[in-house]
Amino acid sequence: AVVSTQSTGGLVRFTPLKPHPAMDFKALVCLLVFYVAQSNGAALPTGQELDYHFNQLGVNFGIKLDDKAVPLKGGKIYAEFPVHTIFRLIEGEPTLFKKMFIPFKEELYMFYNPGMLERLRDVLTVKAVITYKGEHYKSGIFDTKIEYTFVHPDYTEETGTIHAEGKTGTAVALDIVSKNAEVLPKFVLHPFHIEASFKPNTEFKVVYTASHTTFDMTLFKEGQAFKLHTIHKHLEHEQTYDVEINVAGKKIIFAHKEDGTEMTHLEFLIQGNIMNLKMVQMKGKLQATRWFEAGPVESTFMVKGNDYEFNVVFNNKEIMKSKMNVQDHMLKAKMNFDFLAEYKGTVYMDYDRAAHLFEIKFPKEWFADKKTFGITFNMKPITVDHPFFGGVYIATVLREDVPFFRFDLDYNFIMDAAKYELVFNHVHVETLNAELVDTFFYMLPITKYNFCHKYLINGCFGKGEFQGKIFFDRVNKNSFFNKFTITGKVIKMEAEVFEVVVDTVSTPYHFSIFYPRVFQRMFNKPMERITLDVHHVIAGEDRALTLTTNYEEMVAKFERNSHHMSAQITKHGVTFVDFTQEYKLVANANKFFLTMKPTLHFHDDSYIHKELCHFSSYTCFTELVGDVHVGVVAKSKNKVDMKITVHKDTEEIYHLEATNKQAPYKFVFKSPYVVPFFKYMRGQTWFTWMMPVVKSPFDVAVEFHPVEKKLMLNTNIDTHENMIQVVPLGGDKFNVEFNHEVVAEFVTADKKVEFLRTLKDGTTLKTIVTWTGEDLFENTATATVMYKDAPQVATIGWNVRDLAHGSVLVDLVGKKVPMFGDFEFHRNIKWNVINAHEFEMAWDGKTATNMMKALATPILTDSKIIFNNMDVQVKIQKK
Repeated sequence: AVVSTQSTGGLVRFTPLKPHPAMDFKALVCLLVFYVAQSNGAALPTGQELDYHFNQLGVNFGIKLDDKAVPLKGGKIYAEFPVHTIFRLIEGEPTLFKKMFIPFKEELYMFYNPGMLERLRDVLTVKAVITYKGEHYKSGIFDTKIEYTFVHPDYTEETGTIHAEGKTGTAVALDIVSKNAEVLPKFVLHPFHIEASFKPNTEFKVVYTASHTTFDMTLFKEGQAFKLHTIHKHLEHEQTYDVEINVAGKKIIFAHKEDGTEMTHLEFLIQGNIMNLKMVQMKGKLQATRWFEAGPVESTFMVKGNDYEFNVVFNNKEIMKSKMNVQDHMLKAKMNFDFLAEYKGTVYMDYDRAAHLFEIKFPKEWFADKKTFGITFNMKPITVDHPFFGGVYIATVLREDVPFFRFDLDYNFIMDAAKYELVFNHVHVETLNAELVDTFFYMLPITKYNFCHKYLINGCFGKGEFQGKIFFDRVNKNSFFNKFTITGKVIKMEAEVFEVVVDTVSTPYHFSIFYPRVFQRMFNKPMERITLDVHHVIAGEDRALTLTTNYEEMVAKFERNSHHMSAQITKHGVTFVDFTQEYKLVANANKFFLTMKPTLHFHDDSYIHKELCHFSSYTCFTELVGDVHVGVVAKSKNKVDMKITVHKDTEEIYHLEATNKQAPYKFVFKSPYVVPFFKYMRGQTWFTWMMPVVKSPFDVAVEFHPVEKKLMLNTNIDTHENMIQVVPLGGDKFNVEFNHEVVAEFVTADKKVEFLRTLKDGTTLKTIVTWTGEDLFENTATATVMYKDAPQVATIGWNVRDLAHGSVLVDLVGKKVPMFGDFEFHRNIKWNVINAHEFEMAWDGKTATNMMKALATPILTDSKIIFNNMDVQVKIQKK
């Protein structure tokens, strides 16, 4: 998740090239092949040296180039993609029906032919090896071969090759060849061959060949005539399509034949030109379709002065006749549908712009009750040149020329330099004939009752009206946006049933909804209106926000100033949620202090409190109190004093302390939640699920005496207590004691200590600790523990010589560790404090374990925090 980020990424910029036009098609095929290659993935061979390699989240991708300086010269691409997982992430978990349907899909292939994408969706994994040579691709010469493998749900493998080749710059070929003994319907790719060739300015030809289909298309150019000849062969049938465009003769011919028999033949004759068209005439015959029978057709579009006429005659019947007068703004048209098997009849349409009247009438044959249906629109815009900027618009619905429903719209739209304003003076809806309304709904797939209660406010009505306004202030603004107002009111049968108010112009902001029918049912008590007032106060650096609603007299207050932040929610005057945080920051050239004291209090009847308690006893509390103290007493002496504690209902649940202000130096961490959390993440058996989860100690305390050179480590993890001490013997000699028992002796100059210990179960524990230097502020220490012949290695490196610019490296690698199994944890942390108002902190790393499902696939993280003059930018990325 990225809150904000400022970063630069490497971009490879190519200078656009303009190849010869003859290369366009070949370049398209090249791109197609590469996209197929990208989507079909490939398995990487082990031990292969690759120039580029990506292996994350089940996606394995690698490239080996013949020449890194010229990547397109040639090379191999290996890839493997978990297609089924990718589709599941995109589309979500399949429904139960889909899961039940999948085993029967192969038996149903005889009834339908699924598309390639649907077949690909069922594939588990796709692998491919792509070999390409493209050194002379600009000349149209290239060679790409893809060896693919699709693993299906039954773990059968579909294998084959895709071969794309550019030949001599004037031809391109694409082949898909299957290596399986037979091609099954579930296979993603079925074999085919495509070959395209062209002769500049003369001929372009494409031939597609599959197992039962051949498609041959040729485009000719002879002077000012263009001809397109297409042959489609499928099994024993052959269809041809011919299109001829004669530019000089102003003639177009279209013909279609089936097995040598002409089915369709149309000729178009054009008089005039595009800018001064006089007539377009079509003659010929049309073949039969599912909607009409075969027969002769004739159509004429003619311009006579200011009149435009369009007529269509089919099977010797007049289908359409229309006339439009541009000067008088008149349109009269009729369309005859008697040539259809269903929906016969004639549609009439009239438009008179002078009278602002539009009428359309549908034939009675279209309706079950054998009554005509018509709509009349009467338009009276305020400004003729801007018909949508306001006016009165009336729509009337008729059956058998009897009006039964009316819709009136009267609105105005105002736009100037100061505002936008849309005013609905009234939107009036009225039933004129209730009986005709009922009979009309009888023919619809929804009942009148369901329509009213699903789509209308307050159900059915005989007369209704809406009034409203939308105002947007283009000049005056609130804190984040321009001021605006939205109001609306619905009146049914002379009674108000709904009202909405959104007002950000007034102070405080006012929001209101009046909807008794819904609120009474929602809250199960008399409730007509819900209101919300928002009062926002800004005074210098101080901010205050108050939200007040009439629902149970709830009030939410939020305040913030230079040293205080608070949030409070009350109901009927009783505080249900109360959060306060006092903080103080002191930063100068010599010292740095940050203190924070957050407090969160819940009422026992608070909804949030009940949900937290329902989730877990660990998240159930009435009061949560924190205390944070971070200080750099003297920057020049690197003296740090930090203490962070969290109490839940007087019980301490988190304690972190680190100080080198005075001897002994201390580091303390305590929390009773760490052990239960890792047990939960590890997973539960039926037995542990039944048993209650109890808190268990996780305490770590380290003390170091720099003068006495004494180190002590006390731990209490899951009730197992241990103590490790490093005791000076004089000079550079030290003893290592484990629970007051001497287990090793070492000299600091050797930079190594080794000791053995026998555990209670008889297992020998061998530990080796090494370090690289003798500087406490800059060093690297490595601890290797041999437990049951499995090495557990921990490496910690640090450089805190200058606290303003430091780094910490943590590397943990374990094998067969109780609770964690095989795990890895790597973190590289760096920080840079520029001044009191600007610092950066970045970390990256890797986390993985085979004992937690969430971490079975390694998670790579890359994070960065930038603080600059109270501007915080956070980037946390999971790779």
